[in-house]
This record gives sequence, structure tokens and C-alpha cells, in this order.
Amino acid sequence: MEHQQQTNGLTSLTQFFDQIDDASLHDCDREEIHLSGEVQANGALLVADPETGRIIGASANASEFLGIPMRSLLECNLHAINPDLAMQVSEALDDTQILHEVLDYTFTHNGITHDTVTHLHDGRRIIEFIPNNSPSPNEARKKMRICSKACARILHAASFEEALNIAVDAVRDITGYTRAKIYRFHVDWSGEVIAESRSDALPSYLGLCFPPGDIPKQVRQIMSIVPYRAIGSSRNDTVPIYSKSGVGGHLDLTWSVLRSVSKMHTAYLRNIDVGAAFSSSLMYDGKLWGLIAIHDVNEGILPFDCWSLVQEIGTAVMLRNAQQQRTDIANMIARLRQVENGFAAALRKDGDVESVLSKLMPVLCEFLGADGFAFQFGNNLHVTGQTPPPEFIPELINWAVRKRETSDQFQTIALHKEWAPAKAHIDTACGVLIQPIVVHRVCQLIWFRGPITRTVNWAGRPEEKEDARALGPRASFDKWVQLHEDQSLPWREAELQSAREIFQEFLDIMAAQLLLKEENATLRQFAATAAHDLRAPLIGLNVALEWMSEDGFNADSVKQTHAMAQRSSQRMQDLTEGLLELVVLENQTQVFEPVAMQDIIQDVWHLLTIQIEEAGAQIDLQSAPVLAGTERLLLRLFLNLVSNAIKYRQPDRALRITIASRAEQDGFVEIAVADNGMGIAAKDAERIFEPLQRLHSKDEIEGAGLGLAICQRIANAHGGTLHLNTDYQGGACFVVRLPTHGG
Repeated sequence: MEHQQQTNGLTSLTQFFDQIDDASLHDCDREEIHLSGEVQANGALLVADPETGRIIGASANASEFLGIPMRSLLECNLHAINPDLAMQVSEALDDTQILHEVLDYTFTHNGITHDTVTHLHDGRRIIEFIPNNSPSPNEARKKMRICSKACARILHAASFEEALNIAVDAVRDITGYTRAKIYRFHVDWSGEVIAESRSDALPSYLGLCFPPGDIPKQVRQIMSIVPYRAIGSSRNDTVPIYSKSGVGGHLDLTWSVLRSVSKMHTAYLRNIDVGAAFSSSLMYDGKLWGLIAIHDVNEGILPFDCWSLVQEIGTAVMLRNAQQQRTDIANMIARLRQVENGFAAALRKDGDVESVLSKLMPVLCEFLGADGFAFQFGNNLHVTGQTPPPEFIPELINWAVRKRETSDQFQTIALHKEWAPAKAHIDTACGVLIQPIVVHRVCQLIWFRGPITRTVNWAGRPEEKEDARALGPRASFDKWVQLHEDQSLPWREAELQSAREIFQEFLDIMAAQLLLKEENATLRQFAATAAHDLRAPLIGLNVALEWMSEDGFNADSVKQTHAMAQRSSQRMQDLTEGLLELVVLENQTQVFEPVAMQDIIQDVWHLLTIQIEEAGAQIDLQSAPVLAGTERLLLRLFLNLVSNAIKYRQPDRALRITIASRAEQDGFVEIAVADNGMGIAAKDAERIFEPLQRLHSKDEIEGAGLGLAICQRIANAHGGTLHLNTDYQGGACFVVRLPTHGG
């Protein structure tokens, strides 16, 4: 019999504490429960060297269990304890996955049969002896039959609710415990009892909710690593683990089935009149979905052969849940396709994308049961229903891009609790679902939900404090009713999946038409601006030619006229080269290679040495990531940004340019190029990236007005972005987001 989990990639609670920000932990979350150095007193534990079989640690009661003095026990090997035990342990699997294996070796202590369970973790072989009060083969087969029948009934249940009720009844039949319940976690890690089977010896918790603190963070984490947990007594009956070097507090007990219980939790169990407990994790899509929790009024650890049976029932419940989700998703997407076909036909017939979009928006809003909906494509934003102000939505999207990390969508039922600026818009943007879809460019589909009034039946007051002087569990679990108006309806799994499927083909056609419309408008504006900017140097050339055609001009006049013609010619060349570069960037596919930021800035320094020295500028490169991109283009990007900083410096102070980077979790890096120059007003933050747009006249500062437009196109060609940080004071700060090599 083998059991494993490890769905989240962690194999020890130590990894959780190494990765988590300590500031995010409450006092209860900080307890390193896997390093207690103790086990429950109703069983015993040995620690052996997996190579030699030598005993290197033992629980204080192991000598009594095995009839060997502790000093002798810590100096012998497994073969000296029992040859059969040593042989079975040596045959145990040495797998990359951590497994609990039940050996055939059993022994009797104080008239009770003990099963032997072993696993290999952190370079140590852990062997545990667990009491089994019902070792009868007939009893074991009976429990297996109950489990098998229950799993079949769960998978064929008419509804998920019926499946849950079958599960809790079967768990009680198998374990004989007083109460079995299925506990479902909410998105904020509070939880609710959604199914229950019990005797009258314990009260009902069905429908009651429990605050997140009742199951601390590190406990939820260990539930995601190890699939089950047994507690034989709610009294603090524990024994220490000894080794030759002393007490074994350094021993990682993440996977120990007899690991001691936090005094906080045993007090919690006593407060709800529970003598013994067992839980089995319910995992869905690699995440902790909930748990099967069973309680008994009497003490006594659940026999290990029942653990896997409860786990199998939990697996069946999660399979039935997945089955239900697939059915719901399929039905919803079928409805979606019908709607899509209707709008595709309308688009082909009408051809007016704006007209079709105005009819489509309310349908998409209603389809996911939202109060408002927004569709962002490039600089276009279309809204319908009850939405926050249009200027707020791009800010929300930018924040959510960073927040969603590796997920392909962002969703919340209480945006104001995660992002302070959203508090002003709780009525329209309490719940938010953002789904990016790549169609020519990335577009964003955003659904909004307002808050709902909901009644929550808590098991006791969730904010109750027992004693300000001492940390302790809640004592009262009487029903406590609260009205909440700070959350929206939750986003169902079928809704989340449907958002991913929304009109991919249809949006592609629609976005192409929007893009064409947008580009035609941009092209007209661009052509008008280019014609205007080219007119000035052409006039200069004409004037120079007219002067040179006149009789009687002297040598000084020739030089002056020649210089005017050269300036006008150079101006035209800069403009035409810049325009050509923009066109090439828009249409050319780039090949990405590793590019060291250090090398790029070094090249910038060499190319701008004269200008840097003339300006007395100091360039401070604070970090140098390795980017994934085209070296020639990235050099042009940073050359333009540094050149602009020099060009727009303050004449009365030494120029300082700082280049700093910050790694993102999605394989990108944000690089900020900041200076202490003239700065740029927030109102011009978008305009500066438009081709041929200038904030200063050509007479004040030279330039064609194409540099930043080229920089932005280069960033876009790399799948990144470039924007002005409008919060930066004392100069200008441009932030470019680029992919990192290996990201």
C-alpha cells in the first residue's frame, strides 16, 4: 500500500517557510509544526540511515515498544531489532516521489497490534509503528467493500450534492467516527461545511463557515504536500525523539504520520468536544480544494488501513467534481457557440464592426452574469452596463497584469481588499474577471460585478479574541450570523473557462477590422504630420537654391547658403530614415537571442562618449539582466533613451542617469531609465510616443520627433511595453518591459 501527493512541487514544509514573506504571516502561521521533535505517544518512531540501516534516532517510547534500552537502541541497526523488519525496510522503494509504504511486519504491544509504515525523506528512513484496534482481515475486507461501493455511487450520483452525502456516510461507516464532514475552502481561505454525517453525540456544523485563521497557512500548505493527517488524542500526549546528539528537533517530520500536534490545535479540538480526529486533503487541479474531516468523541488513532480508503473516497469526490465542472463548461460553451454564430453572421452581413460590437457587448456581459463589461483593444475601450470610470479601467489592467503572475486570467470577488484604489469603485468593481486574448494585439475582456448582500453563518464569532496576553484558539462555536456587503458573487469554474473560450475566431475577425480602421486613421494623421514636417526643410532647400541662382553672390553668401541647404537636407534624411525604420519594425519578424544588458550599456557609452563628457553625465547601471531579443534593436532602444536624457538635461545641474531593473515572475523584466532632467508632464505621457510629436520646438532642441515612437515599437516587437512613469519626480523615468533569457 503506497500513498503520495506532492501536487504543488514542495516536499517539505521547510520549503514553504523559506519562500514565504514572514511579514505576511500571523503568529499562528509561524509555528514550524514539522520541526517539533516529538511524536504522538500512541505510536513510536525510528530513524535509520537508509544506506547502513543503523538507528540514528528514536522516540522516547520506542525502547518500551521494542523491549530494547534507549542507549542500546541508538547503537544498533535494524537487523539487530528484527531481521524480518530489516529485510522489508531494505526492500522498500527508493523513489523520487515520497511514499508511505505499509510493511507486512506487525507486532503486539500492550495487547494491541501495531502496523509498520515507512518512508524516505531528507536522506533519512523513517519507520513508524501505528496501533490498529481492528486488525481482522474480515473487518478490513468489509471496509474495502464499503469504499468500493461508495466510490461507484459517487461517480454515478445524479448531482454533486448527492455525491457529497454518499461520501460522508461512507466515511463514517468505514471509520466508525462520530462525525464526518466535507469542508470546502473559499477564495479567502475561510471555509464552509458543505456535507455532514453524524450521530447525536456531536453537534451539526453543516452550513457553518469558519474563518481562515482556524486552519493556518502552514497547515494548509502541509495538507497540500501530505494527503492525510491523524490525531489520536486531543490531550497533549507527546514523546520526544532522541538521537545520539540529543533531542531531534532538527528532524524534518513533514511526512511523519505520527508527527505531534500543535498545542493550539489540541486545545481547539477540546473546545469542540473532540477526542480524536482525521483529515484527508481534497485536491482539485493541483490545489487544495477542501478536506474530509472526521471527529470522534473517544480517543484512539484511526487504523492506517482506513487512511487510504478515506483518501480513495476523497479522490472519487474530486473526480465527480471534475465531471460536474466539465458538464457545466460544455453546456456553457455550447450556448456560447450559438451566440457566436449569430454575431458572426451579423458581422458578415452588416460589415460595420462598431454596430455589431454595440450589440455584442451586453450579451457578453449577461452571459457571465456580470453587471458591467469592458472590451479594450489597443487604445480603444468599449463599455456596457455598470462599470467604473473609463480612466480607471486601464489602471486596473496594468495592475492586474503584474498581479496575476503566471495565470492566464485575473479574478477576484473583492478587488478593494487587494488593491486600495479600487475602494472608490466598490459599487461597480467589487468582483472583477479579466481575460486577455491575443488577436493581432492583446485585447482585454473585463467583467465587473457589484457587491451582494449575503448572510454568513459562522461557527462562533470569527474575530473573537480569547486573551490578549496569550495566543489561543477560539472557544465559542455557537452559530453567529453576519451580513456582508463587501464581496461579489464568486466566479464559477464554468464561467472562468468560458471566458477563455469567448469568441476566439470571431474576436480575431472583429479585431482585424478594428485594427484596420485604427491604422487607416493613424495613417491619415501620420501622413498629414509627415507632410507638414517635410515642408519646412523643402522650403529651406528652395530658398537656398533661389539665392544661389542669383547673380553677384560672394563667397560668404555661398558658405551661408550651403550650410542652410545641408541642414535642410540632413533634416529630411533624418525624417525619411526614421519613417522607414518605423515601417520596418512594424512588418519585420525578429529573431531573439541572449543579450547582456551590461554589453548594451557599454556600447551606448562608447557611442555617446562625446555627448556624455560634454554634459558631465554620470550613468549608474544598478543591475544587468540577460535579455532575450535582437541586440541591434535593443541597442537602438537604450541609445535613444540615454540620448534623450542628455538632450533634455537641466543646464544648471550635473546630469545623472540611473538604469535599474526588477524581475517579474512571468519571465519578463522591468527596466527603468531615470534622469534628473527637464521631466515630462503627465498629460503628455501618451503623446510623446506618437510619431513626429515634439514637446519642444526644433529651434530649442534638435530632433525629428520619432525616437520614442521607434523605442516603443522596438519594445512591442519584443512582446514588451514602454511607458513613462508619471509618478516619478525630479526628471523623467521611462519603464521598458522586456523578456529575459530563460524566462
